[in-house]
Amino acid sequence: MGENFESYTPQLLKNPLSYSDLVKKGVEFEVDNSHPNHARDLGLDSDSDYEDALDVDGEELRSPWTYSFDELRALMSEIDENIYKRITRTGHVDREAVPNKARVSVRYSGYWEGETAPFDSSLLRGTKFEFETGQGTVVEGLEAAVRSMRPYEQAEFIISYKLLFGELGCPPRIKPKADALFKVEVIDYSLIGDAKGIDAIPQEDRDKFYVVYPKAVDLHLHGKDSVKRGRYRSAATAFERAVSSLNYCRLANDEEERKQTEMLITLNQNLMIVYNKMDKPKRACIMMKALRHLTLGTPSCKALFQEGRALAALGEYDLARNAYLQAQAKQPENKEISDEIISMNKRISKYEEASRDIWARALSLNNSKSDVRKTPAQLEKEAKEKDFNDKMEDLIMRFKNTSNQQVSFSRKSYSNAQFDTTCELAKKHNLKLTLSPIQEDVLTLSKPDVKFA
Repeated sequence: MGENFESYTPQLLKNPLSYSDLVKKGVEFEVDNSHPNHARDLGLDSDSDYEDALDVDGEELRSPWTYSFDELRALMSEIDENIYKRITRTGHVDREAVPNKARVSVRYSGYWEGETAPFDSSLLRGTKFEFETGQGTVVEGLEAAVRSMRPYEQAEFIISYKLLFGELGCPPRIKPKADALFKVEVIDYSLIGDAKGIDAIPQEDRDKFYVVYPKAVDLHLHGKDSVKRGRYRSAATAFERAVSSLNYCRLANDEEERKQTEMLITLNQNLMIVYNKMDKPKRACIMMKALRHLTLGTPSCKALFQEGRALAALGEYDLARNAYLQAQAKQPENKEISDEIISMNKRISKYEEASRDIWARALSLNNSKSDVRKTPAQLEKEAKEKDFNDKMEDLIMRFKNTSNQQVSFSRKSYSNAQFDTTCELAKKHNLKLTLSPIQEDVLTLSKPDVKFA
């Protein structure tokens, strides 16, 4: 009888923690944000057409074979003397088998001979399993089996104990010389490249395109893999090193120039995406200048879209809208671009309205002051400050009119400027604003007659 297992997403750390450090002095840690949708969110081209496929529901955990392994081997094909294979679902014929230096996602279950329940299964953990080939992170037999498969393929393997847990095993859970049946599905894989390969190039060869180009491609693949895992700083470093190495090369012919230009366009576009994710819009705009040069003034829709985001972050809303409109001209049916244009139009209208209001007030207070034009970002900031001031003063007035003697709130909820405004308003209304000596985050607004122990 099948069981239902609820799926969950475990949060893994990039580096392991030491328990002794944790209990003695505390430690800082960083969550590994590996997620297959990062590439889509960033707009990076994916190597895969299948990585976003829905998980297969209802896959049974029961062993597909409960008789002797010798009988099953007779129905399988021999890969080598240690691995036998039977394909139960054909993989995508337009994709190669899983290569070395790839990040592969699989579902698997392992069974001992004659047992119906798995001794290990990714399904029991409610998630697919990811690993890098060529790194020795999984048992040798399982990796060899996976390396024989294509994306979407499902297969069954009998793997010799020699490629699993050896002659001794690990009693009582793993018997000595225990062969195993594995049921495996390869969901997809992506190449991860070699981030350090370029360092191995001799100094005298670092200006030779045919030597540098393959290593730049490896850096590009490593950067894309870092993006998918949410490691934007690592991705930026990889892309930057690839750009630098290619720009340093001497070109022997037109074909090398074409390949260099194509790769530089891809790398600069990806850098724009990563810089926007890292909140570095100025750098994204610098990459756009390089792209305009490389494309002879005809950047791609993707590049224009990222330029729009960078300019919007810099407060250049009119320029941002113009970039979005150029992107839309290249892809009129793209809903994401249309949504950004609608959002930008609303923001521009809001800032123009705020601008008229602020200037009207400024002129009414002092007509003699010179007319200093402010940017939309400055006007937005002033409008937000005024809105916060009005709301906070309203809250303070309502507090004064209640029977409550004090009210507490989180200091982290407010920026430094908003905190200063709150302090000024408390003083204006003869109220006290105190910081808790025990909980540093807790602020207390109280009426004058409240005393604290």
